[in-house]
Amino acid sequence: MRAKFAASALAFLMFVPHLFAGESSPAVKLAVAAKYPALTLPGRVYGKVTVRVTIDRAGTVNDARVVEGHQILREAAVNTAQQWKSEEDAAQERVATRKFSFVILPANSKVQVQTIFLPPSGFEIRQKPVEPARPAAGEQGGGERPAPRAISKT
Repeated sequence: MRAKFAASALAFLMFVPHLFAGESSPAVKLAVAAKYPALTLPGRVYGKVTVRVTIDRAGTVNDARVVEGHQILREAAVNTAQQWKSEEDAAQERVATRKFSFVILPANSKVQVQTIFLPPSGFEIRQKPVEPARPAAGEQGGGERPAPRAISKT
């Protein structure tokens, strides 16, 4: 009987950790869409970033810290999380988790950029990578190179 109770309690704690970590899912008043970092698109960098935010009584994010995620995508996730506003609450301070998923769309996608909100705390940022500029007919790729300069010995 004790073993069964302990197993049930452990399973409960695994599925509802925010109840014991002081986390909540405050109602969102203002949501700002994340921007895919431009420098990551040519390298086709994608991944997930989890950010823990501290929200004050007025609903403003006071602190945003990365819990885990791709190093290059972290700054975009934190910057976005800091701009969100939540509903006011009587609690002095609330903690919530925001999950960002950065996805590269296939080259043949009709959609260029898309942000999907996955309530209560998830966001998926989808973007099609920019195609490299192709040289026009008759042009060489790589552009014009300057003529070599002669070095004088004086």
